[in-house]
Amino acid sequence: MKAASFLLACLSIFLVMSLYFTQNAFLETFEAKTYDLRFSAMRGPLVPSPEIVIVAIDEKSIGELGRYPWTRSEYARLINKLSEVGAKVIMFDAFFPEHESAKPDQAFAVAAKKAGNVYLATAFDFDPSFTIMGRTGSIPEIEDSIKGIAHINFFPEADGVNRRSKVLIENEGKFTPSLGVAAAMVAMGETQQTPEQFVNEKQIPLNGNAMWVNFMGPAGIYPRYSFADVAAGRVAPELLKDKIVFVGATALGVYDMRVTPFDGNTPGVETHAAIADNIISGRFIRQSGLEAMIDMAFIVLMGAVAYFLTTRLRLYSALPAALGLVAGYIWLSYQFFLQGHWVSMVYPPIAALTAVMLGGGFRFLVLERSARKMRAMFSSYLSDKLVSRLEKDPEAAHLGGANREVTVLFTDIKGFTTYSEGHTPQEVVARLNEYLGEMVQIVEQHDGTVDKFIGDGIMVYWGAPLDQPNHAELAIECIRGMKKRMIELRAKWAKEGVEPFFIRGGLQSGVVVAGNVGFEGKKMEYTVIGDTVNQSARLESTAKYYGVSFLVGENTYEKVASLGHYRELDRIRVVGKQLPVRIYELAGFSEGVDEAIIAQFNAALALYRERNWQAAGAAFSVIKLKVPNDRPCEIYIERCAYFAKNPPPADWDGVFNRDEK
Repeated sequence: MKAASFLLACLSIFLVMSLYFTQNAFLETFEAKTYDLRFSAMRGPLVPSPEIVIVAIDEKSIGELGRYPWTRSEYARLINKLSEVGAKVIMFDAFFPEHESAKPDQAFAVAAKKAGNVYLATAFDFDPSFTIMGRTGSIPEIEDSIKGIAHINFFPEADGVNRRSKVLIENEGKFTPSLGVAAAMVAMGETQQTPEQFVNEKQIPLNGNAMWVNFMGPAGIYPRYSFADVAAGRVAPELLKDKIVFVGATALGVYDMRVTPFDGNTPGVETHAAIADNIISGRFIRQSGLEAMIDMAFIVLMGAVAYFLTTRLRLYSALPAALGLVAGYIWLSYQFFLQGHWVSMVYPPIAALTAVMLGGGFRFLVLERSARKMRAMFSSYLSDKLVSRLEKDPEAAHLGGANREVTVLFTDIKGFTTYSEGHTPQEVVARLNEYLGEMVQIVEQHDGTVDKFIGDGIMVYWGAPLDQPNHAELAIECIRGMKKRMIELRAKWAKEGVEPFFIRGGLQSGVVVAGNVGFEGKKMEYTVIGDTVNQSARLESTAKYYGVSFLVGENTYEKVASLGHYRELDRIRVVGKQLPVRIYELAGFSEGVDEAIIAQFNAALALYRERNWQAAGAAFSVIKLKVPNDRPCEIYIERCAYFAKNPPPADWDGVFNRDEK
């Protein structure tokens, strides 16, 4: 099942990679829109190159000079004025394909030739297969007098947005640069090179002979000066000196508006200015082999990470986590964009979400069915941490039955029967529920499994249904926690004026059979059975005889002896067992029994097992004077007195036989 989930996730990554290679038209449309959003909604405008200005054929100029188009004498006047103030280059986003009359045509040609830095636009005509059918330019008299021509062809994307521009157009073996490229060549002093040499040397990143335009901002980002104001000398010369001057229409009525990522009505001349700006400042947008490798790497990585989330989280948690992953990737791709790299904002997120939906959805429908069964079965008596582990690996529980090494704890309340007889049923249930609730919390804090409540008793185990190598240590820490909480509860009960409870218990470690036991479909429960469980129950009742709170069995002691101080109390045979076991008390559970007392007790116990009744009895009596209420000392003083008068047989092994359960 896990393999099937993994294969589905791999399939989703493969499908997204296939869509990426085939450039799926639907997804490419979304990708193009993310390109626009990176400009308009995320990055915003940048500071444009200070070298570029625009002389605008605007409403003000039309109002002053009359209806457009104007006589070429006005253009000649503009050229003369720009030449006079020292403009570096004059780039006309316009051409003059027809004769006006001899005088204005001649005036334009003379002004252009005198300036020596005038470029005019040209436009190529294409058929549907993008074969050049012809070229529209200016009349020969004018073209012969200018520095050069540059194309102004735009090739909008399918949605009508201009995102890239052809830097060169080849016609009859000759390359014509775009208006922006030609302006950059002059600005960078590369007029001796051919346009193709310039493009190659400057390493302008191309995508199908077109460069992605890094638009600096919305319409109006470059300084604009009205055509009429410049021609009339109303603009300060220092604003135009050494500038790259683009001359073009900005008035809406001239109909030279383009759709760009920033604006639906951007004058075409500003797009040419942006291209020149990109080349001069080196602020390109790249979408080349490197960016493709980054895209593919992130498609795989995002899909893999998203699937990994489904293996660690439930589907309802994995989906928000995957969305967070996608948000993080979008931020990262935006950082790439700020550095001039267009990496996909669409395909890697789709890989992540598809991996979650396919791989995670399959896990939810098939694998998590077992996990939900585990939660329903164990949530009432296992800690959330253990339930989560079972949900991730239901097979670890071995519900059908398996041998497990565990530590089992039985506890009950001292004198609870007497308490029950003296109080109303409502009081008994309320107090019992309060006590059981507090103890269950302690058990869960130490990752124990509450098996069942037996009246006022609790059966707990560690090491099943999941392996817990430190099960004995967890059990010891749990009874320490129980002792501490009972002290707090007795203080609370004392303030409330109610009778306090005291508890006792027994711990034993060993191998048990663990699994679902009962009648399937009617009554089934996961439990542990075996001799270790029986011994633990016997030790709990034996604790009453020795007058201690908790008895620790020999097997448990051997696993935790180095983690604390213990007092060996006896070697006993419990009911139904032939082999004796040693029993211990953890230091700190009997008042006055410290490490020094434990050492004295162990010495006295050694004398007892050596059959030195008089010396042993005296040693226990000395301890009894220091700890008057110590029941184990009382037991041994009585035994020493008895054995002094009635010596045991020669094969006596020092074991005490418990006849009560």
